[in-house]
Amino acid sequence: MRTDKDEILKLFPAPGFRKYQKETLVRMAEEFETGVKCILLDAPTGFGKSPVNIAFAEAAEKAFYITPQLTLIDQMKRDKYVGKHITEIKGRQNYFCQFDPVATVDVGMCQRVKDFQDCKKYEDCPYYKQKMKALNAHTAIMSFAYFILEGYSESDNSFGRRELLILDESHNIDKFVVNYISLTISPWSVPFSIYQKVSNIVGNIKNIQDAISVISTVRDIAASQTEVIQTTLMGGMLSIVQTTALQKLINFVGNADRFLASVQETEWVHQINWSSYKGKNYPRLIVQPLYARTFMKDMIWCRAEKFIISSATLLNIPLFLREVGLDDLLKPDEVLHLKIPSTFPIENRPILDATEDGTIVMTRDEQEANFMAAVKVLEKIIELEPNINIAVHCHSYRISIGIMNLIDNKYKTRIVSHTAENRQEMLEEWMKSKGKVFLAVSFEEGQDWVGDICDCQVLFKVPYGDVGDKRVARRLELKEWKWYRNETLKTVIQSYGRAVRGPEEKAHYYVIDASFINLIKRTAKDIPEWYYDALPDHWKVLVDFNKYRENGGRY
Repeated sequence: MRTDKDEILKLFPAPGFRKYQKETLVRMAEEFETGVKCILLDAPTGFGKSPVNIAFAEAAEKAFYITPQLTLIDQMKRDKYVGKHITEIKGRQNYFCQFDPVATVDVGMCQRVKDFQDCKKYEDCPYYKQKMKALNAHTAIMSFAYFILEGYSESDNSFGRRELLILDESHNIDKFVVNYISLTISPWSVPFSIYQKVSNIVGNIKNIQDAISVISTVRDIAASQTEVIQTTLMGGMLSIVQTTALQKLINFVGNADRFLASVQETEWVHQINWSSYKGKNYPRLIVQPLYARTFMKDMIWCRAEKFIISSATLLNIPLFLREVGLDDLLKPDEVLHLKIPSTFPIENRPILDATEDGTIVMTRDEQEANFMAAVKVLEKIIELEPNINIAVHCHSYRISIGIMNLIDNKYKTRIVSHTAENRQEMLEEWMKSKGKVFLAVSFEEGQDWVGDICDCQVLFKVPYGDVGDKRVARRLELKEWKWYRNETLKTVIQSYGRAVRGPEEKAHYYVIDASFINLIKRTAKDIPEWYYDALPDHWKVLVDFNKYRENGGRY
């Protein structure tokens, strides 16, 4: 990779530099020259991470640019300075078959007809044509999910290894890996005919050995049915339904084989919850690795020589490196942590205390007693912020429904709520509206509420992880409270960054849940300076943040 600082500055794609960008480019170039292999670019909204990342992508022989969501790929492609430097590739389900326009490529004619001859793959297929463009491009941009799946499953013209891997908005890459590795047995994850054979057993699983037995059984049935469907394909054409079932079976067998091969090497947890299918509830088995780090090298770090990991919430660097397994792969002097200040005026992005002098605590034990008081505070905020869009971070659908049930009728005309099924539709309705209050569940990340889309946010409840989740419970049993609080703080800070997206934009951020005070006290060392500066003065005194301020540098 070319790391001469003057050349890096020339490769910067924008016509001018925002504050801190030039100094950051120079520092990164100098550090790569000294042998640093991984730069953690810890930069808040507004810094402009993408053009900085692109300058180094251009300097590499070839680069990956990985983001967690397809919407972020689309945003970058639309950027007039960045877009021309990247070539995107998405999963096959995002492209339509040239020979069956109602079918996406993943269930297209080549998947349903044996030895389908009409399609010249790299000339006719929209997916493979785009993949070839991305393969030949200097910088290929894709989602985390595609990056992992393609590395495992597509031997035909695979991307393989590149010199530089850029992971953007990457604070949760360990979660992506855990979710990818996780295995589920439900009416949705395997064909219902298979699920019925083990549904009674699933509901009675007591330990991980029981889970292994059930997964082995389902794996063998799935493999057998895969052969049956593939034999059908030998004799003619599959329907889209059959092809979807076949792919579901193949994916399950692959995931089950990986689980069975690794279950003795690292700790896994299992849990049983419920899944609704055609109006009935059925037990669902989920098995997850306790830690992602075991799998990170083979799934991510083996794909490149150097890394740029960028986010606004790289909070506790030793903890982050441990969670993603980089502490084992790299020496301390091969990792650089760069912390960038915010360029947005503090007065434009204040965090406001609405906790009623700390009396409204919304933790699990206190929530029922304080719920009505919290709704009354929300009503006051709605009165204080008329004629603008407000986002209320509810943390769960139960809380969202509770607000709808208890809020005074005169405010209900302003409320926009959503379910798991219509979340995108209702989000878009709210974004196009004026003066509406959006009861948001799990919209803390990946949202770009620019302009007057959102001029006020409310943290109704601090989003602590569910202690009823066995993976969370096991880690707390192991006294991993730092991890637990760090995950919560990341989510809160991510939500804070949704509304103020430029230096001229303004938005209030109200905190109703007083358990937030305890959170910032216990995570003071990990709070970014630009976030601390926006806190109310009386909370700064409680946190005594100054004694924890660090000068940045190497870990």
